[in-house]
Amino acid sequence: MRKLCCILCLVIIALYARCVASADEKYSFSVGGIIRALPGNGRAANEIVVKHENIPDYRDETGAVVGMMPMTMPFYLSEGVSVTGLQVGDKIEMVVEQRIKPKFSEQVVTIKKIS
Repeated sequence: MRKLCCILCLVIIALYARCVASADEKYSFSVGGIIRALPGNGRAANEIVVKHENIPDYRDETGAVVGMMPMTMPFYLSEGVSVTGLQVGDKIEMVVEQRIKPKFSEQVVTIKKIS
């Protein structure tokens, strides 16, 4: 009986650890693109619009890799990420972090101009 209780406790601990780990699922991908709009002019202070390249490792709300074709779309800048020195038309490389849980979200965590 004691052995069964120990096994049951270990199973419960393992399941709890898995739930806690999955609650903070996050992924990141790097993508190039061209800036189409910067913050301001009716946009949020942390929103840019980028015509981005193909994103083969893009994940959906469930965390499944689904990819994303090239398109123009808004991206939100993480706190502390600056677009100072960037202009509409600049080619950029950015890293976007996706959080799957507790709520799906995406934020640009780094951005830099490329030549």
